[in-house]
Amino acid sequence: MVLLSAFVGIAAGTVYAPTIPLHAVELEAPSWIVTALPMGLPSIIGLIILLPVGILADRTGRRKEIILIAMAVTVVANLGLALSNSWVALSIWRIFSGLPFAFMSVYVVLVSFMFSEKRRGSAVALAGGSAMLGMGGSQALSGYLVKVLGGNIGLYYLAAGLAVLSILFLLPAKIPVVKSPTGISGKDIRQVIGHKAILYTGITLMIYLIGWQSIYGSFSFVLVDFLNTPVELQAVFFAVVSVMLGLGTFIWGPVIDKLGAKKTLFVALFISAAATFAMLPLLESMWAYVLLFWLATLGGVCGSPGASVVATKSVKPELSTIGLNTMFLFVMLPGIIGGFLAGPLIAGIGLFGMILVAAIFELIGTGMLFGVPDK
Repeated sequence: MVLLSAFVGIAAGTVYAPTIPLHAVELEAPSWIVTALPMGLPSIIGLIILLPVGILADRTGRRKEIILIAMAVTVVANLGLALSNSWVALSIWRIFSGLPFAFMSVYVVLVSFMFSEKRRGSAVALAGGSAMLGMGGSQALSGYLVKVLGGNIGLYYLAAGLAVLSILFLLPAKIPVVKSPTGISGKDIRQVIGHKAILYTGITLMIYLIGWQSIYGSFSFVLVDFLNTPVELQAVFFAVVSVMLGLGTFIWGPVIDKLGAKKTLFVALFISAAATFAMLPLLESMWAYVLLFWLATLGGVCGSPGASVVATKSVKPELSTIGLNTMFLFVMLPGIIGGFLAGPLIAGIGLFGMILVAAIFELIGTGMLFGVPDK
């Protein structure tokens, strides 16, 4: 039931990601808003609340209740999107609709408690992969659903229904309450937040992800406005990216268990950076652009289970949520930076320039992996 809740819950905050930039264009939004809507804006809420939520979750052990509250807010946010009649209102509600993605880390912690430490990679892959498959599967249908439901407004109402369904799936689930028997002190929290392995790994992935998120945030915009891709086909291409995020998470989890997080991350992110550089001479080809970004995504998705393994193995079990959410702060920040950066870069130095900047960020992040501790 937890995995089903994650599957539909993440979909509730992401099903419209392929089409909401086009809705923003209709509302005459500036380019930096258009490219920030898929991931940049919804990442803001996660950046603000991840650490406080992690502390609350580990102190109380009430992770299930925290997720239920987040999904209730998501219902309201999606209804707000449906009622928005300006790009400003659309942007504000999109920030709050980012709660499901922000709370994916709490789902990961819940499932990790069900596995032994030796199978931590598989555990985080199962939870994260289920959530990402929910996102990708729903997005694959988003272009079709927009037509069937009469536009984006109908899709927002559907998303609100998915959030309700996520609540219903999670309510009967029996979740172990894992917390420190002696409580969590400020010293414990400071040690986790300042843990060298978590900080270094987080900074490394942040640099890599600024590049990847720049392409991800502008993906729909580039396909439609630069490569003349039909909206329905663009939505499918975007959804495949999300499906690959889910499937890739399943794939990399067992590999991490066998090779360790550091080696697996290096191989995967090197593949991603190489694929991004390969885009540069082929930017006039829609299929080359799409296929290479899919490959970059397949490698890049290793960052999620890899970072989760490093974070959860670096701290005591009762501090897992704080550790993981500290790591996820660095994962959320690139969504904001890359999302807001892509539009101005394209406007200022063109699509080639934006891809080149993205590829350089990815390569720097990959090189920094040599300093990540073996986990």
